Amino acid sequence: MIQDEAGQRSLNFQSYKERITNFSNEFELGLFIHIVRRSLLWIILVMLLALASAFIYLRYTAPTYSTRSILQLRESNTAQQILNVETFVEDKNLQADVELMRSPFFVGKALDRLDLDVSYFNRGQILTEEYYTRSFFKIKEISVYNDRVRDIPIAVDLSNPTRVTLSYTVGGKVQEFSFAAMEIIRTPDLSCILEVSENHVSQNDGDERSLYFKINSRKALINQYLSQIQVRIADNNAQTVEISCMDENPYLARDLAQAMAETFIDYDVERKTESAANIIRFIRAQKDTVFEQLRGSEYELQQFKVDNKVTGLGQLTPMYIEQSELYENELVKIEQDIALLTEIQRATDRPLPEISVYDLMPLLVGTEYQQTLASMIRTMEDLLRERDAIYLDATREHQSVRSLEYQIDLQKQLILASITSIRDRALVRKKELLTTLSEIDRKFLALPEKELRYARIERLFNINEKYYTQLLEKDVEYRISKAGFVPENQILEDAAQPQAPLYPQRNVVILSYLLAGLILSMIIILVRYILHDNITSLHDIAKQSNASIGILGMIPKYKKDIPISQLLIDKNPKSLIAESFRSIRTNLQFIDNSPGPKTIAVTSTISGEGKTFVAINLGGIISFGGKRVIILDLDMRKPKIHLGFGVENVKGMSTVLIGKDAIADCIQQSTLPGLDFITAGPIPPNPSELIIDPRMVKVINELRTSYDVVLIDNPPVGLVTDGIPMIQLADYPIYIFRSDYSKKQFVQNVDRLINENSITRLSAILNGVDIDRNKYGYNYGYGYGYGYGYGYGQGYSGGYYEDRGAERKKGMLSWLLGRS
Repeated sequence: MIQDEAGQRSLNFQSYKERITNFSNEFELGLFIHIVRRSLLWIILVMLLALASAFIYLRYTAPTYSTRSILQLRESNTAQQILNVETFVEDKNLQADVELMRSPFFVGKALDRLDLDVSYFNRGQILTEEYYTRSFFKIKEISVYNDRVRDIPIAVDLSNPTRVTLSYTVGGKVQEFSFAAMEIIRTPDLSCILEVSENHVSQNDGDERSLYFKINSRKALINQYLSQIQVRIADNNAQTVEISCMDENPYLARDLAQAMAETFIDYDVERKTESAANIIRFIRAQKDTVFEQLRGSEYELQQFKVDNKVTGLGQLTPMYIEQSELYENELVKIEQDIALLTEIQRATDRPLPEISVYDLMPLLVGTEYQQTLASMIRTMEDLLRERDAIYLDATREHQSVRSLEYQIDLQKQLILASITSIRDRALVRKKELLTTLSEIDRKFLALPEKELRYARIERLFNINEKYYTQLLEKDVEYRISKAGFVPENQILEDAAQPQAPLYPQRNVVILSYLLAGLILSMIIILVRYILHDNITSLHDIAKQSNASIGILGMIPKYKKDIPISQLLIDKNPKSLIAESFRSIRTNLQFIDNSPGPKTIAVTSTISGEGKTFVAINLGGIISFGGKRVIILDLDMRKPKIHLGFGVENVKGMSTVLIGKDAIADCIQQSTLPGLDFITAGPIPPNPSELIIDPRMVKVINELRTSYDVVLIDNPPVGLVTDGIPMIQLADYPIYIFRSDYSKKQFVQNVDRLINENSITRLSAILNGVDIDRNKYGYNYGYGYGYGYGYGYGQGYSGGYYEDRGAERKKGMLSWLLGRS
């Protein structure tokens, strides 16, 4: 039996399974780290791809610029503060002004301040640049005969210095026209003059420009820029409003934000001025009418005094005078209200296009009906404003316009009905006052007729005089209020030209793409970790077999190129590779330590797991112990022993089993004393029949008489069943797994061999363990941390028989994919 000189390295074979079950958490961590290392190339590629995608995105995404202006909305009326006179304007409503600036109506007024009738563009391969005011060619004196040419690109070709070519598509047909330079351009759809600056670079100079322009319609402009303008209240206490604008052209964004602020200041002054003019105009008209009545009553009173020589009302009792004055004052107020209501009714009862809310609101200021009618008039104002906004997008026959006009008409009828009701009540009250005054007059019919007539004339005069005086006071008050009203709206912050784009932000985009690449890399690692199905350590074998398979040991991965002979233990007998095989040699005694010659059968599941490498070096390490060892190559479908020893394969086991050659003639000596081998010989058409032939047993028995150990390199039992009889016959059946190559389900083949064929002594060896990752793995009873690997048999998906040259050609690709 094999003896081992290193006693301290011997392993209690039965307790090994118990020791490896205590490192489950450590194994999973090590496996995860291993997958991270193997995915490192993919991680680098993903991160580089993310970085490249970020730069491509930044290169081919049009930047969006944003700028803002700050507007403070204030107003003051010095006359109202000093003289305590009434004002003709409503209190400032900040939210209403913000909504006004957000409306298409107001945006259209702001766009009218900019030179946007024609837009100029340069179309690149991916991005399109708008020149705005920096265009080197301009369209002047444009006349449009066909509205279908609006809002469509009209291409301009300036490649020929002496000719100008325009082309556009109308009604599905491409129209192209050519004109001499500086000539008036006339087409069936438009006419214009195209001016080109002298310092422009033409296409002939190597500039691949694709120029075009658009004749903008006002509706399209409003729809385009309405969503790019944001208006919000910056500070309600400070009455400040922020107007921001976004556009791909920084100059256009700046000019539009500034135009919005300037337009509001001008529009606010305009509408306040119009309101004041309406009030003063109404007062003047009433004043002229009352003045004529006052002059008539004054003349009649004077004439009465002259004719009747009456100087005053001293003869009337104080009670008559007091009652008359009380009812006369009320009658004056009623008549003023009736006149005011009549004027409001006249201003309201107009056709819809002629109704002006600014003519109604000033008439209500300071009256007792202001609170009653103001809300209804404001509702009409909102409806009128909404109708004006819809007129920008629809005609009068549009359903939404007709619906609004119907609502406006209902609101108008509601206002007229309210005015009529109030006016009727005023008339009833006036009638009651006149009746009362008549009753008072009747009571004093006993007074002298001349004094009574005088009192009537004087009463009429006083009524007209009071009404006229009130109108004069109102006229003066509103004139002073108009003079004292100063709009203090001001731009606190002018719109500045943006220097950096709002989007995309270079650092944010790069960071986002790198973060996405990192997340994708983590997903790749997690997917590979979850789907990982390769055996990486002895823990996997023990776990898959429930620790029922005996384990002889592990062979580390060889870091250098494997020599052609594949015999490594003689190159450096004290190397880690040699030590690992010595450990396996030592552990064999725990399987069978009886005296006499022994048979070792080596197999695996598929080709490429390293059974030939293990067989050659295990035979060599056993021969180092003074044993005579012979290796038989029974893998007749894919023989490799002759390659391992560097000899020809002209005769061997196939010729011995068919009786063509004698055993002694086929035995060849290796470079190691005591290590002989017999190659597979020519590949036979029936290797299975040769192996199960009784002569195979006779050959082995004959060799056992001359050698201490007969080591058989069997074919993989996962693909063919040729090697099972030899495994059953062997004293030391050995099953080879290869780390990061063999699948976990291969362990089931070992269980099946043990259970179905009663191979109770079958033990496993894990080949090709990477010690850089699995330093913890070899501590499961062996105390080593070696590494080993070899270059052949990298893939097995193509089947049992693979072309060696093809494997070498794809070696680099397999290395990259296997570690990435």
